[in-house]
Amino acid sequence: MSTNQSEDKESSYVAVRLLSGLKEAYTFKELEELLNIPAQVLWRYTSHVQFPEKSTARKLLDAIQEKHLLERAMRELIINSQGLAEDWRLLYNPRFLNIVGYLAWRHFGGDNVDLVIAPSERDSALATIVADWLGADSCIATEHAWASWGKLLVSSYVSSERGRVIYIHVPKEAIEKGSRILIVRGTTRNFESLPALASIVEQAKGVLVGAFIVLAHTENWMESIAKVGLRKVKVLIQKTVKSYEVTL
Repeated sequence: MSTNQSEDKESSYVAVRLLSGLKEAYTFKELEELLNIPAQVLWRYTSHVQFPEKSTARKLLDAIQEKHLLERAMRELIINSQGLAEDWRLLYNPRFLNIVGYLAWRHFGGDNVDLVIAPSERDSALATIVADWLGADSCIATEHAWASWGKLLVSSYVSSERGRVIYIHVPKEAIEKGSRILIVRGTTRNFESLPALASIVEQAKGVLVGAFIVLAHTENWMESIAKVGLRKVKVLIQKTVKSYEVTL
């Protein structure tokens, strides 16, 4: 089921997917108390046995927002007891990525995104789920290309962390001329691959509408954004001097 459906189905669909993500951070008993919905009913929703009616879905979404459950879940699932961010928790957890996909949809849902691109295989799950929420296609830029891919779009950047030039490739046929494109990244320190990705979008004569970052360990990514001249960027969790700040 796509999020680009009627308001009734959309509200129910969104509520169920968010509940599935929240279940990674809360027990059914905790959600019952927070949302004022019986735990057994919540189980039926997250098991897809039943979908909530429009009024119930609206009640769920309002409670999730009013009680800042998404922010709390983000912190619970990514930041450990020592206050350190654990990247693997967000990169490889499909249920949690539903929350991330929803937030991407909330920020970029009105931009008519046609294609979501990630800079590496590491972010393939993120790109797939964000694309699903936006009703878009997805593709992954890779360092290694196969001859069977045919014509390629190629660009490069200098990785300060790896100390070498990195070449990234995307099959030319993956990007249609005029496509509106969102670049997504799970975790980053400087997003040095962004200008290379922007170059690939330009080669394909696509339109770069924005960038979406889940977790930034430093503020150095801003330099890459400035190089590209990109105006619409969303970072969900930003490392500050003392801690990680969740800004949904």
